[in-house]
Amino acid sequence: MTAQLIVYFPLADHSIATDLLDDYADAGVDFVEFGWPACNPYLDGPDVRASMARGTKGDPRAAFKAARERLSPHADPPKALVMTYAEAGHSALTDTAFFEGVDAILTLAPPDDEIRTKIESKARDAGAQVSTFIPLPMTTVDIAAARGADCYVMLQAAPGVTGPRDSIDPSNRTRIAALRADGITAPIVLGFGVSSGEQARAAVECGADGVVVGSAALRAAIQGREELAALLRNLRKGLDG
Repeated sequence: MTAQLIVYFPLADHSIATDLLDDYADAGVDFVEFGWPACNPYLDGPDVRASMARGTKGDPRAAFKAARERLSPHADPPKALVMTYAEAGHSALTDTAFFEGVDAILTLAPPDDEIRTKIESKARDAGAQVSTFIPLPMTTVDIAAARGADCYVMLQAAPGVTGPRDSIDPSNRTRIAALRADGITAPIVLGFGVSSGEQARAAVECGADGVVVGSAALRAAIQGREELAALLRNLRKGLDG
């Protein structure tokens, strides 16, 4: 199986133009991880936090629709995954159209969180797949929840919040092997810190089925289209070997 490239794109952040999604499709991104704005994105570092703060002033539902319309003309568009925090009053619980065009959802909260459970249930009822996140340190509860993933499992590749790192921790090889031994059958992808093709290749060599890139993509997008396109090409090349 070809290693999966999953790249973050913020919803309703006026600093990031929707037409940049053309570069995602052209570079061979497999999933666009659409970031739904949250009031308290506690797992995210300054890049995503600032982006989400801008997004809370906009209309993420309209932004998602515009993004899907932008991607649809491409011959093989990336799939759309919505990454969201389980917060009170979440739109997914009240908006009957929330899951239109959503291929998968990743809801960040403890496995037994009531809002997370409801969002995942509604997603499946709407025909969307569910991805799960395994934070560090890994716990039996998180691993048990990940066994139910029918999209991919995102493993936290480094402690702390999201943001570029200098390298991929080689201990991820042991963690990935342990997850396979514990019955995880969905693809396992590494996120938190991946910011180059070299690191993407290192993740694959640790046994990962792909990578999630967030903060580095946001920084590149703000710098300009050339920087973003170059990063995406470099990531794809690193994964493909």
